[in-house]
Amino acid sequence: MPEEGHESGGEGGELNEQAAAVQIVYESNPKHKRIPSLGKKGSLCPTNADGPALLRSSDLIGKKRYATDGVNAYCAQRHDPGNVPGQELWHGYLISWEEVPPLLVTQWVAEDKVQRRTIRRMKRQREQ
Repeated sequence: MPEEGHESGGEGGELNEQAAAVQIVYESNPKHKRIPSLGKKGSLCPTNADGPALLRSSDLIGKKRYATDGVNAYCAQRHDPGNVPGQELWHGYLISWEEVPPLLVTQWVAEDKVQRRTIRRMKRQREQ
């Protein structure tokens, strides 16, 4: 299911023609598996995580896309070799709040996408 890209820091109408032409598509990574299965499991996302919606709302920083559902932080990486012009395939996974660029966390708090106390609570839970 194709989605249009969302670039960090830009207004919707200000996307250049090239960025508007590229469609980002969520595709789960087969390395991220549920138990029981053989081999490494990869980073498992919560079962209620909506990959396509998180990708649509993600912010591009460098070569990675970051998103939040208001509680958890997620990262997406492009995994296709670029064989389909105008389309990019991305897979995502759960990350710790420490892995999210600090300026992006500040932006999300200002945009009311997440609350600072939620981030602190998630960091404390991870330490236990």
